Amino acid sequence: MNQAVSPDAQRRRVRTTIFLSICFSGLAMTVILPILAPLIRELGLSESQGGWMVSIGSVVMALIGVFWGRRSDRLGRKSVILAGFLGLFLSYAIFTTVVWLGFSGALVGVGLFAALLVARALVGAFLPAVPSASQAYMADVTTPQERSSGMALISAANGVGMVVGPALAGILAMFGLIWPLLLVVILPLLAFFVIGRVLPDAPVRQAGLVQKISPFDPDVRGWLLIGLMTMTTIVTLQISAGFYFQDQLGLTGTQTARMLATSLTLVGVTLMVTQFVQIRYLKWQSRCMALTGSPLVAAGLLVMLLTQSEAAYYAAYVLIGMGAGMLFPGYMSGASLSVGPARQGAVAGLIASTQGMGAIIAPLGSTLLYEQNRYMPFAVLVGLMAVAWLAAWWVKAPARPVAPAQN
Repeated sequence: MNQAVSPDAQRRRVRTTIFLSICFSGLAMTVILPILAPLIRELGLSESQGGWMVSIGSVVMALIGVFWGRRSDRLGRKSVILAGFLGLFLSYAIFTTVVWLGFSGALVGVGLFAALLVARALVGAFLPAVPSASQAYMADVTTPQERSSGMALISAANGVGMVVGPALAGILAMFGLIWPLLLVVILPLLAFFVIGRVLPDAPVRQAGLVQKISPFDPDVRGWLLIGLMTMTTIVTLQISAGFYFQDQLGLTGTQTARMLATSLTLVGVTLMVTQFVQIRYLKWQSRCMALTGSPLVAAGLLVMLLTQSEAAYYAAYVLIGMGAGMLFPGYMSGASLSVGPARQGAVAGLIASTQGMGAIIAPLGSTLLYEQNRYMPFAVLVGLMAVAWLAAWWVKAPARPVAPAQN
């Protein structure tokens, strides 16, 4: 039956399934974000303990991303995607059980905190598996000319998670904080069966053909630097913008939450629209996207720094969403095109680790800077975007073949 499917139809099915994989993975991560603060307080933990709980997942994610990328080269992309979803199901089930024990009073104090740390570390260990293997799979099924559009499809899937995840969490949280957690247990299990059924097996590379890669390799270090600057900027905006809105506009806590949710939704929607335009019409290459995206993000940050109105801040987030919609697929495709087929899994793992590093640096750095001066974190982010722009000029541009590879 598979022989009757044309190669083009097969590739479309693979791309669609990869899109769904990233959507499920993103949803599993973003559904929990809006309820973390009330969850921490409901469990009787301090803000700093909550910060440690979040940070431990990011640290483990940064350390283990490369592992999953290399495993996808040795074991196959589909095997690692399935392992990632199964691991997320088990780790989120453990996390949810620990939270339920905390709500019931069966687990309290240091024991509860230690159990939550272990559970979040397990979640962080499996989070990079799906994006690493999915990105490598996308590199396998796209020609060099299609690579930027393929990575834009992955970023668009992340955008869906950014928009839908918090919305689902808000609806379910009305019935109790445990319900969003139950959803993040079910989503990976559902994804495991869907992906296992639909996604074709990718060829497993021979051990001798799999190559390691250093983050300081001249071929990829510039692209990874752009990725680190981008991720640090986006996470800082997620963490510190709420404080900034409240202090600048004199908002209540409820008003701040509403405005931040609206702003992040604008980013997600703009990011998806930008990537649709890139996939369908622009088809820009990696360097062009990075050179365009970093000034757009910087422009949005400058609007935030130089204005003081709700409408202006929403406009700033639209600019940031447009820039992020260029930067994410830009550095991902640039890194992918800079290495050969034998290192696609390894470079995808490095990208996942870089994103984890940004998620470690941003919360700590931005909050420390904000305590000194409310404008300082965003001024620093403008500088990071300048570094990303310079890196896009400095980085070795991937070769652009004149003819597409044959199926």
